[in-house]
Amino acid sequence: MAKRRQQQESGQAANNFQFTLAGLIIFSLALMGGASLITWKLSQKSAARTEPYAVDTKDKSATVRSGAWGTLLTRDIELERPAEYLTEEVALPKPEIWSFAGMRPEAVKKLFAANGVSAGQIASAFAPGSYSEKNSGTELKPSESFLTSFTPEQRQKLYLALAGAGVNLYLDFPYIFPGNDFADICTSGHLLPEEVALLKQLAYPNGTAQQLSDYFFLLEKIPTLERRTKVTQALSRQSAVLARLAVQPDTDIDKIASYWGNVPNVRFTNIRPLMESLKQLPEGGSLSLLYFLPKFARERLYTFPLPAQTGDPVMDCHWTTFNFFNETPDNRFNDANYAVQFIQKNYYQISAPSQYGDILLLMNEKQEVKHSAVFIADDIVFTKNGNNYRQPWMLMRIPDLLTTYPATPPMKTVYMRRKTD
Repeated sequence: MAKRRQQQESGQAANNFQFTLAGLIIFSLALMGGASLITWKLSQKSAARTEPYAVDTKDKSATVRSGAWGTLLTRDIELERPAEYLTEEVALPKPEIWSFAGMRPEAVKKLFAANGVSAGQIASAFAPGSYSEKNSGTELKPSESFLTSFTPEQRQKLYLALAGAGVNLYLDFPYIFPGNDFADICTSGHLLPEEVALLKQLAYPNGTAQQLSDYFFLLEKIPTLERRTKVTQALSRQSAVLARLAVQPDTDIDKIASYWGNVPNVRFTNIRPLMESLKQLPEGGSLSLLYFLPKFARERLYTFPLPAQTGDPVMDCHWTTFNFFNETPDNRFNDANYAVQFIQKNYYQISAPSQYGDILLLMNEKQEVKHSAVFIADDIVFTKNGNNYRQPWMLMRIPDLLTTYPATPPMKTVYMRRKTD
């Protein structure tokens, strides 16, 4: 009996806690620490629920902006032309040719001299075999010695004087690298040192941007198809904006509908079920801005057009802007006069954009409209920067767009709104 009792007492002792005063203090502190940790974890989860879209302040490529459009989540991205679109262009580079319609060689020489070209450079340009005189004017095949003889300042003066005169495609529509884009290309590691050196030699400033017009000559100097493809892709890189709309449990969908749903060919009724389902999630969700674009823009956003074929419309900024809400593109917008008349008849000027579908116009000192784009929300526009296949359809911030169109003096920004019946 005594032995059995000892065994029972031993078993009971194994399930009992014996504390000293020091042990009680340590145990109490451990409980307090654990409670504090749990409280901190819960507060972190609560904060995540109240601010699920907070971004790192050091991450300059991402923003969260709220307004009549809702809560817009954006991130800067880069687009570049697919290699498949470059095959014909880079396989057999065309020689660089400058055509001066209605001008004899002496007239071209005078034009050069008036725009900073030295006598020696002019003699190099018009060396035997470098030019031909035709009924239509003068055709010049600029030599390597001529093209590489310019200082950046000389190239800037001459090339800006020739821009828009139909002398060469890339004089009229150069590669433009706003802000730090040119430096980023040169330091990205995608180009070989000799390619960077040639690119820097051919680039010239225009305002705060760098430009490249001697693209054909650049391709001629690159010996392999692989490297020509790599260089062209690097040059084609475009900064754009990727955007999503946040939907949280407390989001007012009716308010968002009043912003996004009052434009042609955007059927908000079709979007609402998805938004309502996201609203039911504990922390909400987000959906691409593609859902809020009409068919024309939705099918083209973040894509590059194929090289134009005979009979294709010129898919420039105006064709893009004024077809934005159309189910079927209207190719009459290829006619600049028709586009101007359409603006005068259907739009009125406003001080700043605030409604989805307002348009932005860039006008030079001659009051010519050089660019147009569609306002989406916040400071974002839908744009195609140029009339050729090198330019994608994309979303851009207005300040970035303005740097893409450098001019002296700077172009004037005008905002317009569609008249309502």
